Amino acid sequence: MALTGTRQDSIGLDIGKSSIIGVQLAGKAPAAVLRAYHERTIPEGVVFEGEVVDVDLLTAELKAFMREARMKGKVVQIGVGNQKVIVRNIETPEMSDEELRGAIEFQAQDYIPIPVAEAVLDFQVVSRYTDQDGVAKQRVLLVAAQRDMVERFLVAAKKAGLSVGGIDASAFALIRALSPAVSFVDQGAEEGVALGVVNISSSVSSLVVAVDGVPRFTRTIDFAHDHFTRILIENQGVEPDDAENLIEGIGLPGALPPDLETYNQVTVDEVHGILGSAADELADEVRRSIDYFQSQDYTTRLDSLVLTGRGALLRNLDSYLAESLGLNVMVGNPLLKVSEVAKGIDANSLMLIAPRLAVAVGLALDEVE
Repeated sequence: MALTGTRQDSIGLDIGKSSIIGVQLAGKAPAAVLRAYHERTIPEGVVFEGEVVDVDLLTAELKAFMREARMKGKVVQIGVGNQKVIVRNIETPEMSDEELRGAIEFQAQDYIPIPVAEAVLDFQVVSRYTDQDGVAKQRVLLVAAQRDMVERFLVAAKKAGLSVGGIDASAFALIRALSPAVSFVDQGAEEGVALGVVNISSSVSSLVVAVDGVPRFTRTIDFAHDHFTRILIENQGVEPDDAENLIEGIGLPGALPPDLETYNQVTVDEVHGILGSAADELADEVRRSIDYFQSQDYTTRLDSLVLTGRGALLRNLDSYLAESLGLNVMVGNPLLKVSEVAKGIDANSLMLIAPRLAVAVGLALDEVE
């Protein structure tokens, strides 16, 4: 399901505040082949809270990314995830796609806070059923994004010499990358287990909940990985790179012990306390989002949570959140959708950063597996 464009073999690009991550896949999951991946750090002021701030700077960074990545082809799929991407589940009488599009365009303003004239709209029928009165109905996933926000990504990519095969909601890419393969359209079978994904990026984090691979709920979370880095810089007086080392080398108390060969116990205790307070803030934000989802969809129980993005690499964050939230929490591995990696790619290095590749992998995967 893409906001713009058509699907074809391409490169998935996850463009964030601090970096551009690209993944190139061939074939379909679970037999996809990872042809290439690359990450380029980008300067402050290019992207903020999931939106392009400076189109010309992003153009330059995309050109540099493609030179470094040496990926074959110029077709890219771009993910967008911010406050200006709206996902809604609606119900309508059963009708043809043409009739449904007309009905949605006419009624969309009832569902989204963006003026319809300023929005890019797309939809997907996710299930069909018969109600108590014998009326055939369908559940529809509606996605809308502010047109100007989308256009800034498109312009930057095209100025960089890239062909945009599609722009998709990052939330949908996450579900494609991490959900078990299921049929996208359910013809009335019982619903399965819900899966929640928390993507903790540098500047924007989000929760998406899916049932049988179909997104039911998305919400932007007021917390990001940069918060972990910032409080370490402020409280420990370290440089950003050193803060990242503390996040991955010490992290939170838990089953995975800290790197005591590098850090003494005093530092470990201080970092545990600092990061613990921040992790508690994250847990509160996630809990509120899940509670809101459950209040809207009380028939679906969420028991499992998958962590992705830069923040997922915080040592022991999964077990810390599991205890705080009372859920099964694990670090996501989108490479489970990949059966093979190209020669020359270091599999060990790839696995270390796998959670950060989730959006890019999902964008590069076929929409329906």
